[in-house]
Amino acid sequence: MDYQFYQTVLYLAGAINLMIALVLIHNNIWYRYYDLYHRSRIFVALNFMIFGIGFLIHACFGWRLTWPGAASALTVSYFHSGAILFGWSHISLLRPDYLTRRVVVRDLTIFIVGLAAYWTSVANMSLFRLHIAFTIFFVHAAFIALTFYRTYFRVRHNIQQLPSGGQAPIWWTEDTKRIVLSAHNSFIIGCHLIILFGLGSIAITAAFPHEIWPYSLLTMLGIAVFCYIFYSLVEYGNVIESATYATERPIN
Repeated sequence: MDYQFYQTVLYLAGAINLMIALVLIHNNIWYRYYDLYHRSRIFVALNFMIFGIGFLIHACFGWRLTWPGAASALTVSYFHSGAILFGWSHISLLRPDYLTRRVVVRDLTIFIVGLAAYWTSVANMSLFRLHIAFTIFFVHAAFIALTFYRTYFRVRHNIQQLPSGGQAPIWWTEDTKRIVLSAHNSFIIGCHLIILFGLGSIAITAAFPHEIWPYSLLTMLGIAVFCYIFYSLVEYGNVIESATYATERPIN
């Protein structure tokens, strides 16, 4: 019974993630003139697709019961890709010059090393390599999270200090500033959830590799988290012109 519930929740989460990804891609044509937001929606849609496929693989093959090592490796693999895509999508929205070739090469190199560590630890049944694999994820994900928070609070401070009138566009008023900051509030809540859900899920994966019930609860929580991420990204899109003007100012 526990396994059937676990499997049902995984199928539901996988279907919802894939559906949200399709909605993001379908509606993205409306934002084709806003390059950063357009690209960020693609990264987020790709993230939803990867998670959706990961959930469906878990549901179809049931590795959590039959092959816990592979189940843990699969989980940390798509969470690691999610951490990277989170950085590329959300930090870039706040800091247009963030996603350079150096950042892409750095993140992909660490991800490839991480993948090798995750799956060779399964193949060799090496607990030591598994600990190294989880360490790679936590260090890299924590670094991306810290980069995001540092960027976010500096950009928010810039927006608060950004004057209206003078050389600012006529539509940039104090009310506009408040609306942008309000959109940023839902944006940062979504990012809190991404980070807490990602790091917490991998910590639970490391602590309970053979159990079913933690993953049923996590997946149900994940559905709510992913829906809020979608909501916060759409909310940001509703003020994208003002947000683009505000975030293109040099960071102090």
